[in-house]
Amino acid sequence: MDKISVSVVIPAFNEEQTVGRVIHRTCLVLEKLGLSFEVVVVDDGSDDDTALICEKYGARVIKNGHRMGKGTALRIGFHACRGNVIVTLDADGSFKLEDIPRLLKPIINDDFDVSIGLRVFSFEHSPRVRFRMLGNLIFSYFISLFARRKIVDSQCGFRAFRADVVRGMELSSRRFEIESEMLIKAIRAGFRFVEIPVTVRDNVGSSKVNVVMDGFMIFWKTLLNVLSPSRP
Repeated sequence: MDKISVSVVIPAFNEEQTVGRVIHRTCLVLEKLGLSFEVVVVDDGSDDDTALICEKYGARVIKNGHRMGKGTALRIGFHACRGNVIVTLDADGSFKLEDIPRLLKPIINDDFDVSIGLRVFSFEHSPRVRFRMLGNLIFSYFISLFARRKIVDSQCGFRAFRADVVRGMELSSRRFEIESEMLIKAIRAGFRFVEIPVTVRDNVGSSKVNVVMDGFMIFWKTLLNVLSPSRP
């Protein structure tokens, strides 16, 4: 890629306690790399000071009038960003942002089109996180069967990819099933992808995931995309 410009897209809902530090650390990491970049936060109908804090730390903020879900927020962010490489991450401070260069390297070197974080969990994490780990293993197993290769962490939202990967996709996910939909459609379109180990910790903010409802939607969306006709 001749000239790299990075757009970091962060969906956020009531993350005033953590999002400022996330933006600040993201900027520090990308400044050290010497890359042109922007941080785009999609404020998904927050009723706290999330938007004000994001603007204070220099992010470009897109405000949804009401809560529309992580998937919708990401799709809005993809449409608005200007970079030719996109990084997605969460606003709750659960990722080590110093891992961004590790995700970007396979894209910048043009070895891969999609770089997915592979979260390193341990049993020191809370029971809530361990329960979500179990669900992730199940979804990853089904997507691995479709991809005909092992995928360990299909649900990680910490990713880097060429912008044209998503520009050619017809994405429809509204909530947390967006990760499965993007991965399956990237595989179907023949994009090269790799999993890169990243460090994760318990959320500083409160989790927005409804284990039952979102778990069902992720499974249903995975099934629909795997069984759908072969199109991006």
